[in-house]
Amino acid sequence: MIAFVLLSTVVLLALVEIASRRESLRPLQVSFSLDTKLVEPGEIVTLRYTVSNYSRLPLLYAGLTLRLDSQFNLEEDEAFLRRHVQEDFSGIRVNQRFSLGPRSRFSGKLRISVKRRGLYDLGRYYLESGDFLGLKPLMRSGDVEGRVICTAACCDLPSFRALGGTLGAISVRRFLYDDPSMVLGYREYTGREPMKQISWNQTAKAGKLIVRQHDFTTDSAAELIVHIDPSRPPLMEKCLSMAAAVCRMLEEKKIPYSMRSNGDLFSITEGLGLSHLYFIQRRIGLSRLTGYTGFADLIETCLRHKRNNCAFIVITPTLTESCRQGISRLEKYADQRPIVLCAEEETS
Repeated sequence: MIAFVLLSTVVLLALVEIASRRESLRPLQVSFSLDTKLVEPGEIVTLRYTVSNYSRLPLLYAGLTLRLDSQFNLEEDEAFLRRHVQEDFSGIRVNQRFSLGPRSRFSGKLRISVKRRGLYDLGRYYLESGDFLGLKPLMRSGDVEGRVICTAACCDLPSFRALGGTLGAISVRRFLYDDPSMVLGYREYTGREPMKQISWNQTAKAGKLIVRQHDFTTDSAAELIVHIDPSRPPLMEKCLSMAAAVCRMLEEKKIPYSMRSNGDLFSITEGLGLSHLYFIQRRIGLSRLTGYTGFADLIETCLRHKRNNCAFIVITPTLTESCRQGISRLEKYADQRPIVLCAEEETS
């Protein structure tokens, strides 16, 4: 009787082993998600991962290894780091070992931060498993889904009043409902305008969202002019930090603002709100400090498109002679004295 039970057990294990080898890694799937895709240097982002077993057989052993870029920091406690993390010249390696029952899943999360501005892939994963008895290990690898953009960190700014700027000194005459007589025209909805500016009649005619463009002649507004000089990367990083801080300040003061540059920050139309700020921060994070035109051309473009009662805020890495000439021209034709922020003066 005992021999029969032992023989039956061996046969059953052999059948399960053969079935598990036939399925290999196909029923094992892994997925990833980030709680946010835009961060500042040092800001913590949570990477969540789930390994799912879609097989009717259990997996007594499974492993997931995440290899992260060296620009990432792990923000976990010491116990987790000692148990699961290995670090070498190629980056950080996080190892998880677990077992999975039939039709079950294993989930975990990893708190990480980015060291510096830029666009980063999250790395690669290595999914390890094997047959039922663990006699024949198998491995599959792939890229971790998603990317994270690290924008520039905000820096401290000098008082604009001390610089001679009148930003925010003019009161805004707004009413709960916009005056129809102040409509200048219509344009396509960009996602940064308030919903009340949408013209539903024009939207129905055009087949896409159209917003009203008003003429608020007494509103204060700001235009951020960022001079990109690829020959000075450290100072340009400071410029991007100042640009991020200026946008934050304008958001707090509820002053609509736009941005123009002579490089890969490009031009962003006037707006206000979290979606507008997000779009600018994303551009700052993706910038490779590439310049396309000179500073004089940038100033001419700003003057051609200037609106009434708009304050100009100029951010430049250095005050070269061409920059001084461009700023003098801006002072001559602008309605207000421009505010100038120089990264070289701030770092000296």
